[in-house]
Amino acid sequence: MREAISAHERLSATLRFLATGRSYKDLEFTTIMSKQSLSEIIPETCDVIYRVLKKDFLKDNMSASNKTSEISFIANLS
Repeated sequence: MREAISAHERLSATLRFLATGRSYKDLEFTTIMSKQSLSEIIPETCDVIYRVLKKDFLKDNMSASNKTSEISFIANLS
């Protein structure tokens, strides 16, 4: 049985993806995780990051469309 992928490895892969914009196929070689694992791990980790940080970094009075715009802006900073 394989060992579970640690939280540290998940976060490292996600931050590398967000910082470089490289494809899952490219990240497969630098993270030693399969493309299939990366395609599950990265969206899950991004969702967790968003849920944890939104309280501190997104204003409560923003409309849904403004929140979407802000998230898109942050995602495109790379």
